[in-house]
Amino acid sequence: MSRSDVLIFASLLACISTAQCISTSLDNSETVLNVGALLSLHGDSDNHGISAQMALKIAEKDINRLFSDLGRPFRVTVVVADTNTNSESTQIALKELQAKGIRIIVGPEESQSLADVREYANRDGIVLISGASTAPALAIENDTIFRLAPDDATLAHLLAVMIQNDGIRVLVPLARRDLWADGMLSSTKSEFELGEGIMLDGVRYDPQTTNFSSDLNLLRSEVRRAVKGNGASYVAVYVSAFDEIVTILSQAAGDPVLSSVRWYGNDLSAVAISQNQTAAQFADATHFLSPVFGGMGGPKYEQIKKAVYDETGREASPFAANDYDALWLITYTYLLAGSDDAEVFKQAFPIVARRYRGEYGWMKLNGAGDLEDVPFTIAHLTRDNDTFKWEPYAIL
Repeated sequence: MSRSDVLIFASLLACISTAQCISTSLDNSETVLNVGALLSLHGDSDNHGISAQMALKIAEKDINRLFSDLGRPFRVTVVVADTNTNSESTQIALKELQAKGIRIIVGPEESQSLADVREYANRDGIVLISGASTAPALAIENDTIFRLAPDDATLAHLLAVMIQNDGIRVLVPLARRDLWADGMLSSTKSEFELGEGIMLDGVRYDPQTTNFSSDLNLLRSEVRRAVKGNGASYVAVYVSAFDEIVTILSQAAGDPVLSSVRWYGNDLSAVAISQNQTAAQFADATHFLSPVFGGMGGPKYEQIKKAVYDETGREASPFAANDYDALWLITYTYLLAGSDDAEVFKQAFPIVARRYRGEYGWMKLNGAGDLEDVPFTIAHLTRDNDTFKWEPYAIL
């Protein structure tokens, strides 16, 4: 730790143990930090948003309990605005939070939504901290955007190596038509073809799609041609999907062509597959593999998972643990900086993150403000009668 870090963290510890930087008023009145949250509570990525909302509720409670136990006049309050997973709603929601005087915001979680408001936030001095955005196109230095996940270039490299080690020579993509999938496909193609593999153009679909019959028909034709020229054991389907992965696999079930090759995923939304019998059976039959961010999760993520399941009956997004950590990081940074001014805050945030150990490990950020390094676990489904469970397959 550098001398400047030591001084900074000494100041931070002093802030937590005394009232000096929490409240400057003589009557020791309570200081309230209002933090915004731009979350997709409706739309095609609602599971990310609902999971994040639950994680932030738990973090808010934990943080306020800490300061109450310390007898300090400080608390944090999270104000949630629904993005509905679309561009117009995201921009409206951001401006609503801004009108309330909120300048530090968790989210948006989706790369496309984050891209839609990045320039506005950077120009107007609003700090956005996303727990789930991974598109390489948003790895931009010196803006007011931070992402607590590594960009997809890292994951694409690891997946490409693993897939080729599995003996796959031809990848047939099935992917959303959005910024995140654009980046993931581009990165994977570059990495996969460095190893002399072939990645086809594949099939792209509208993220609002609910009936994938026409897309799966196109995919079937692509897979059939690839199998004819290379053999089924050398061909795989490569899926870039969010929550709709469950619907895709359910609708692909029973198709002899699509089930004749292996399937790989590249997003953590795949965790929901285990809760749907039809989707899980197809995933099991095609040896479906998908990454799990940072491993299989720790005790706080288990608490978040239980809370999400109890309230919604759904599997929580693993990225929700990042949103829990985000609120702690925001709190510590605010206490250290003594301000929510974007220029001051964005200088202090990486310093705090460098010395913060979160649910999945240390949170050091790179020059673009993204998580620098994190292990990925590749998971596969295991079956016990009619119950499916994700288990580690490989550590990348």
